[in-house]
Amino acid sequence: MTRIEILFLFLFYPLIPINAARTISLPIGGLFNSYTQPSSKEAFENIIKMGDSKVYYGKTMYSDAEDSYSTALELCQHTSENNGIVALIDARATNGLCDTVCLLCNRFNIPHLSLGWEPPNTLTEEIFTFSYYPPPDLISKAYARLIKDLEWDKFSILYEDDNSFIRLHEIINTWPQEKKPIVFRKLDPTGDNKETFKYILKAVHISYHVLDCDINNVFKYMREIMQVENSTEYLSFVLTDLNSYTIDFNDIPSLLANISTMHLTTSGDDKWTDIGINKNKGAIRLESALVVDALNHVEKAIRAMQQAGDEEGPSISLRPHLPPEPPSICYKDSKADYEAFAWASGNILREALLNTTALGFTGNIQFDEGGRRTNFTLHYSKLSNDGQFVNIGHWDSKTDFITKENYVTDRSRALVYNTKIRVATRDEKPYYGIYENPNGTSEYRGYAVDLIDAIFEEIKEKENVELEYEFYIVDGNKHGNLIAGTNKWDGLIGDLIEHKAELAICDLTITSERNAVVDFSIPFMSLGISMLFKEPDPVDPDMFSFINPLALDVWLYLATTYIIVSFVLLICARMSQDDWVNPHPCNQNPENLQNIWSLYNCMWLTMGAIMTQGCDILPRGKGSRWTAGVWWFFALIITASYTANMSTFISNERRSNEITNVKQLSEQTKVSYGAVYNASTYNFFKNSNNSVYQKIWSVMVSAKPKVFTNNNEEGKERVLKSKNGNYAFFMESTAIEYFRQRDCRLKNVGNKLDSKEYGIAMPKNYPRRAWIDNAILSLQELGRLTALQKKWWEEEGDSQHCDKNAKSEDDGGSLQMKNTSGIFLVLGVGGILGLIVAIIEFLFHARQISVKEKVTFREAFASEWRASLNPRQLHKPAAPPRSAPPSPGSQSPRRERSQSRAVSVLRAASSFINFDEIY
Repeated sequence: MTRIEILFLFLFYPLIPINAARTISLPIGGLFNSYTQPSSKEAFENIIKMGDSKVYYGKTMYSDAEDSYSTALELCQHTSENNGIVALIDARATNGLCDTVCLLCNRFNIPHLSLGWEPPNTLTEEIFTFSYYPPPDLISKAYARLIKDLEWDKFSILYEDDNSFIRLHEIINTWPQEKKPIVFRKLDPTGDNKETFKYILKAVHISYHVLDCDINNVFKYMREIMQVENSTEYLSFVLTDLNSYTIDFNDIPSLLANISTMHLTTSGDDKWTDIGINKNKGAIRLESALVVDALNHVEKAIRAMQQAGDEEGPSISLRPHLPPEPPSICYKDSKADYEAFAWASGNILREALLNTTALGFTGNIQFDEGGRRTNFTLHYSKLSNDGQFVNIGHWDSKTDFITKENYVTDRSRALVYNTKIRVATRDEKPYYGIYENPNGTSEYRGYAVDLIDAIFEEIKEKENVELEYEFYIVDGNKHGNLIAGTNKWDGLIGDLIEHKAELAICDLTITSERNAVVDFSIPFMSLGISMLFKEPDPVDPDMFSFINPLALDVWLYLATTYIIVSFVLLICARMSQDDWVNPHPCNQNPENLQNIWSLYNCMWLTMGAIMTQGCDILPRGKGSRWTAGVWWFFALIITASYTANMSTFISNERRSNEITNVKQLSEQTKVSYGAVYNASTYNFFKNSNNSVYQKIWSVMVSAKPKVFTNNNEEGKERVLKSKNGNYAFFMESTAIEYFRQRDCRLKNVGNKLDSKEYGIAMPKNYPRRAWIDNAILSLQELGRLTALQKKWWEEEGDSQHCDKNAKSEDDGGSLQMKNTSGIFLVLGVGGILGLIVAIIEFLFHARQISVKEKVTFREAFASEWRASLNPRQLHKPAAPPRSAPPSPGSQSPRRERSQSRAVSVLRAASSFINFDEIY
């Protein structure tokens, strides 16, 4: 505008038409102080200088005051004497408060364009304040979504001032109550925070952290963390300052932590050059971007307001009855004075700002009725291995959803390729132990070594990364349990938490308690709790098991009764006249009567009755028949009882009385049982709600002597040493199978009580976890996991292949030879005794023949032997032929008398017992 035009405007201003008011430039102030970024003031002034707009002009106001009251006094000086402003861009950090400057602007209806964060409750009260900084509740909502997407199970919030609880309240309020509580710790920007970090990292073992601090202090805190924790690759941070993406972490290259952040602006925007800002001097902060966006937005609002005035009438004009300039922003004595000097067009400009949207460095600029920023997008970035943040997605305030557009390798995983991995394990076969080599040497080998080899081979093939590792046995050879009264763990889990090892592999069960402090790979082996028993000691075959249906005293009474009844029957038969019969029925007047009931025949009748075979002779007398009938009834009961008891005995012998399931085990008291103390099986029974398992647990805890052991090997030995299998041991089915393959005296009883899995443990946030998971899946699909298990369970070591040595024949429940061999023995002994008796009888008969026929014993024996043993000859002579006449003088009188006496005694006995007459 030339001087003539300005003079013309000054002289003829009252005559200018009202619609020309849209060409009037309105004053906009920019308030800065020593805490604002130099680039913010520079950007404000550059835009004012180089702008072609006629709708506003800028006033730069710089304050050296430390407090808001003094700043307000300086603002009064800048706006006095007709130097008022229609809007104030306040670049100062107000720390979430509407200070004196903010209040004065609201009293005079001057839009206060704040660039700092404002609590939502103050914006609703101060309606002329517009917060270009996104609302803290939406920012914290975005970070809450990020934490959820990162799948953090527990984390800490590290803050510098109490305003963090306002800025992060959505993170706090949305955190699920069932998860671990958030740990809060305040940091001192000027002091030493190493003790705080020791507690967070070493005492409570937290790997995930929200760091809410000024970006100028980030390096200080990171260096203190590195002094406390050497293994920073396990740590993850979320930086809440929206300028955090501008930090260059190349200054601390040894920091391997994963760091994420969100931001409104991007570092690659070339529009800064257009407004004269050199990005090479330093990163452009959010504050500077908000200054530019506020200027652009207010310009667009004024233009929209003036265009609306052209169409619908004057919306803002310098009419004669209105003050030509906005009021000075100074203190007044009363509320009425503020209202009297308030800018009347302030409401019109406020409405224009609310209804105008713009697109700037910070994205979409739009406000709700309370002057809060709405409908905006936050960029999501992660720190890459070159120390720079890389944008990988964005968060939308309307959907509360993070959209990922790029992939960036975690910094921790990208920078630790060449480090040797320490693998912790336990000295327990078959996972890791000393094995003999064919050449006579020995070395530590096992399933765990082969599995790690296979996993790293898969990683090398798919990721083209070759990893080195070394095994070591953990102190105490323990799996790992929480030390009572502390937050520390021992064993494998303790070494992982302390970052002494990167991996831990053995028979390590995945449990909720362990998973809360370390991470696990996907399972490489499935199993369950089962019972280890000792095979029953082999019992010598009972050859005389046929005797068992009747007790020994019954057998003795039966034998005694058999003899007594036989004698009673003999007496009754001898006394009964009906049992004396005519030996020659054709002779009606016999001289002699005959009685067939000798002791031999009586015993034969009673034997035939009890054997249910009958007899070819029967009693005729009333007494003898009554005696025989009673004996038959007795024999019937005895035989039937024996048969029934024999059947029951055989059934009971086939039926096993051994324990087959855990319920039977809980209902008996003969067999005691235990588990490894404070291991996963121990905790399973301890924490179970099942009534049977609770009963098992109560019995184990109260048992004396103690039934718990220090390890599985000790439990196995206790099972083997138990008498009659009166001790059972609960352990994982895989361990039972391993022991069974090496000792055939052991057996697995019952089904699995639960389902659990073994996994490779690693510290929280381990960078190579995805690689290990993918490798295990690949090995599982190829069948190599099954092959490895078969190798170390069945082939390696001192396996006895018990399954192959099992019985080749199944008895099917039938009666075995070992139980009936006694019957064959009785048969053989009886046959031999019968043969001996027959031989003795044959010799006596030959002797009788030799005496009767006056021949030698040899001749009589030979003749009877030939006739008796010739199966084709059915008849023989009554007496053998004599070889020579008897010699009457060949024997002495004494010999003849002794022979006569012997013959008379034999005949007398024979006449009583009648051995020779059998009918």
